[in-house]
Amino acid sequence: MSNIIATRLSAIRQQLEVNQIDAFIIPRADEYLGEYVPARNERLHWATGFTGSAGMAIVLKDRAAIFTDGRYTVQVRQQVDGCLFEYLSLHDDPQIDWLIDTLPAGANVGIDSRLHTLAWYQQTKAQFDKAQINLVEVNDNPIDVSWQDRPAPSASTMTLFSHEGAVRNSIEKRQQIGALVKKQGADMALIAALDSCCWLLNIRGNDVPRFPVVLGCGLLSANGDMTFFTDLGKVPQNIAEHVGEGVSFKEESELASVLAQMDGVKLLADPHSANAYSQLLAQKGGAKLIAGTDPVALPKAQKNSAELAGMRACHIRDGVAVSRFLAWLDSQVEQNIMHDEAQLADKLERFRLQDPLYREPSFDTISATGANAAMCHYNHNNGTPSTMTMDSIYLVDSGAQYIDGTTDVTRTIAIGKVTDEQKKMVTLVLKGHIALDTARFPKGTSASNLMPLHANIYGNTVLIMIMVPVMALATF
Repeated sequence: MSNIIATRLSAIRQQLEVNQIDAFIIPRADEYLGEYVPARNERLHWATGFTGSAGMAIVLKDRAAIFTDGRYTVQVRQQVDGCLFEYLSLHDDPQIDWLIDTLPAGANVGIDSRLHTLAWYQQTKAQFDKAQINLVEVNDNPIDVSWQDRPAPSASTMTLFSHEGAVRNSIEKRQQIGALVKKQGADMALIAALDSCCWLLNIRGNDVPRFPVVLGCGLLSANGDMTFFTDLGKVPQNIAEHVGEGVSFKEESELASVLAQMDGVKLLADPHSANAYSQLLAQKGGAKLIAGTDPVALPKAQKNSAELAGMRACHIRDGVAVSRFLAWLDSQVEQNIMHDEAQLADKLERFRLQDPLYREPSFDTISATGANAAMCHYNHNNGTPSTMTMDSIYLVDSGAQYIDGTTDVTRTIAIGKVTDEQKKMVTLVLKGHIALDTARFPKGTSASNLMPLHANIYGNTVLIMIMVPVMALATF
């Protein structure tokens, strides 16, 4: 693998020469800036071999570095060759400061502005300007140019989400959000978040692993009319009847030309979630940018009665599947049958597959036994799955996408006997849960206000969530 990555680095550096830049920044994000990235857009993985969910690499002409957070301290060293990349911290080694310390004045740092937010772009440019370093938007991403066997995009047709499940049709939603756009003094809003677009149109898709969305971008007018830019090959014939009047569909490649012709348009866009490329292009085309949060985010988060009922129902059915899995695991341990992590993850999904409303996992299942259970975001697919042993601990962190809701469940299971230290750690976590559950706080307190308490509770524990003995199943 190291030889393959070395060859890829060489190809990237050839593109540095072509673009006359001294460094190129490779974030984990793709142009949609979501948490989940299709295989086609896993540019950081292609360039480094790193499969984690957060990170950034910087390639210079004669060196390279990869920045990750504390969750991936072990994993990055297992997957990324230290002879090719320096290991640095996302938080302790600010990437822009590192570049300023590394490069001389007059140097050119290249970025693909589709992969960064406008807020990041503006802050980075301001820092570089002070250091007399140039931030350069490249037209062709060096990785895209060099990636010869890049996976093809998903060809799956979008699905139509029933109005019964959503309660409101697309017209009602679009008019509500359009009024919010108008209230902020804008003529139109850039709807960049994939889930926001799908919520507005009551559609779902299979373009992103573990996330039932359709790739694309929307422009929503203050009157509720919307243009959705996507792969037209995914659009079913009966879409017009489903979304109602006021919606048009265009190829995603046409978005750039539309943004470039927005003279005089007041465009609402979120500088912290929409990519810099789209907003800078609209600004160059004469649009007046109005910075604001995604107008869909809050209304989408305010669940109606049908959505709440769906969430409760899917959790009940998912709890049945997980309980059946744990009961099966109990019987296997009683017979001293020890499975590996992959077999356990597959078995759990087979229980979920018995539900006709199940679609796919909501994230890659963390199926980890023994020491692997202590690794954050461990993935048994990254190596050889370990096999359970008696008198050990098994952690399963999994979730499911159902038509009516999404689940995320973690269980830490004692396989045989556990040590006093392990009992103590689990007890501390349980006490933390109880403290958080019984905390009294003023009306209006948000989840973010409680996070410091959550962090303090979990700070010194190694095992997370609740340990359930195999012989005494419990739901928390």
